[in-house]
Amino acid sequence: MSISPDDELHLLLVEDNPGDAKLFEHHLTTSRSEAFPPATVSHVESLAAAVNELEAEPYDLVLLDLGLPESSGLETLNRYNEAIEREELTPVPVVVLTGLKDDAASVEAIERGAQDYLVKDNVDENVLHRTLRYALERHAQQQELRRQNQRLEQFASVVSHDLRNPLSVATGRIEMVDDDHADVIERNLDRMETIIEDVLTLAREGKSVEETEPVDLSSLAVKCWENVETASASLSTDDEITIMADQSRCRQLLENLIRNSVEHSSTGSRPQADDSVEHVGEDVSIHIGRVDGGFYVEDDGLGIPEDKREEVFEAGYTTNRDGTGFGLNIVREIAEAHGWSVEITESADGGARFEFTGITAL
Repeated sequence: MSISPDDELHLLLVEDNPGDAKLFEHHLTTSRSEAFPPATVSHVESLAAAVNELEAEPYDLVLLDLGLPESSGLETLNRYNEAIEREELTPVPVVVLTGLKDDAASVEAIERGAQDYLVKDNVDENVLHRTLRYALERHAQQQELRRQNQRLEQFASVVSHDLRNPLSVATGRIEMVDDDHADVIERNLDRMETIIEDVLTLAREGKSVEETEPVDLSSLAVKCWENVETASASLSTDDEITIMADQSRCRQLLENLIRNSVEHSSTGSRPQADDSVEHVGEDVSIHIGRVDGGFYVEDDGLGIPEDKREEVFEAGYTTNRDGTGFGLNIVREIAEAHGWSVEITESADGGARFEFTGITAL
């Protein structure tokens, strides 16, 4: 939401201190700034009254004091969020107000959904106007991103449904085709199914991770190993690698990396390789271990040439004629959704090593 002098802002001030309330109303309703128009301010003194106001009238932004009679500190923000969710009200950007300077609390307030955190003694008209303007802009961007994600999810679901129906019909008729063509048809139908699954995963896994939990990578890797065709490959892990992550997405990440090593020998290219020769994944050994700030997954396969290490993360890149080229792209999307960094290097045995850093470890 871009603010212009012609806009009319409707703000809700939740503040139980009459002096503070009067000062904020003055700053907001008597603006002399060309970049920030005078606003209409409704003032209430409790969370219950604020929720009633939001049910009755549309507001552009809420200024929420963290020190109210029924609660104090970040508990006030928690109770506000719970009330909004319980009443199923349209999300409104929130800027919290406090009398105490606390950097840790300010960070946590942002993590809990506030757009900004203002210490009352440090607020003047310019600071307040700038803060509200940025809060409104950020909220508008977040809402647009949410709408884009919803459209993407809807698109992926429609594609999945509309493709899977004819795919199922075709698969059911394979036995009616002569043997000379059945194998080729079946292989391509299987590839279509894999593409559908990868596209759906790509659409969903790129969303930012909002909740994490302790994840034991060693035990999770064993479960992932059971879900992948590993041929004669082997897996080993360091002990007690525990990180904060979304377990479901972390499972997808590990499965894709294991599958990549087994099926492509770490996507390395053999100059003499012929597509008709089955050579990938033979006896490859995979290891998962700790690194400063995160973990790594490496193998002793063919490795990835340095000039290809960025390219392999691109959607559609593959050296396998039956591959979809989405596997490593999904790995990067999952890492970035967590806020992690991922880098490809070379393992001690000349294979590929994927390092994930910027991770909260336990």
